[in-house]
Amino acid sequence: MIGSGTNQTPTDMKTLKKRSEFLAIAKGGRVGRRAFVLQGLKRTSDEPARVGYTVTKKTGNSVVRSRIKRRLRAAVAELAPSDIPGQADFVLIGREAALNISFELLVSDLKSGLPLALNPRSGTYRGKRRNAKAQSVSVSKKQG
Repeated sequence: MIGSGTNQTPTDMKTLKKRSEFLAIAKGGRVGRRAFVLQGLKRTSDEPARVGYTVTKKTGNSVVRSRIKRRLRAAVAELAPSDIPGQADFVLIGREAALNISFELLVSDLKSGLPLALNPRSGTYRGKRRNAKAQSVSVSKKQG
């Protein structure tokens, strides 16, 4: 199915390259799946969706990381254009499980996670929670 006329191929879908783009998307929504973490952010421009791929060094050596990225690229290429929300950027953070999970499951996880990743409230809390606790402790010490 890769490369068929109805699907976007990796050449049709723009790839994120700059660190600043990855950091901007990290401020958006986040959805965890078995084989990857998906981050997403809506844009105001009319450009088609873009995607970036990353795998941390703790996942394995460069051969393993490259295999994971290739599988993730193939999963994105397998999606129909209607499955990919427009005017959005996505980052796929690969996990080691991406090597062992079936390809069909990888694609279905990706398809179900794309709309959820655009919600900035999805995923874990990544704000200044720690500082709020420290402030409440210092206020109670001043009062007592």
